[in-house]
Amino acid sequence: MSYDLVLTGVQAADDRDGQIGPMLAAHLGLPYVGVVTGVSVGAGRVRVHKEYAGGVMAEFEVTLPAVIGVQAAHQPPRYAPVSKIRQIAKTAQIEALTGEAGGGAGSSVRRMFKPEAAGHAEMWDGDPEEVAGKIAMLIAARGLLKA
Repeated sequence: MSYDLVLTGVQAADDRDGQIGPMLAAHLGLPYVGVVTGVSVGAGRVRVHKEYAGGVMAEFEVTLPAVIGVQAAHQPPRYAPVSKIRQIAKTAQIEALTGEAGGGAGSSVRRMFKPEAAGHAEMWDGDPEEVAGKIAMLIAARGLLKA
């Protein structure tokens, strides 16, 4: 299938940093720009507005083909009706793949465990000034307060 522009999201549903866009671009050998809030295409190039921390915006021009990770859209996405999805799902053929077929790109979970308990929490009572004083004393006692 030929393409000029591939659009992906920038955040994954499982909050694993939205790596599909960068990995796809690397696999295809294409440029990638993520956290994009505006796209305009013309004359073999795409102009994107990229958002940085603190609301700082930048504008880039990228030669096509390219992969763009979209942060937000001006219009909400249109969803296919559930009845149409069910109709397609009844006849869809999904190819079974082995674990090796994925190519090994991206992140993997090596181990999961419950966090170890390191201590306990102490609840402080009192008015806000009193509690703030206790916090300041704790910070000073730990050597984290600079005079």
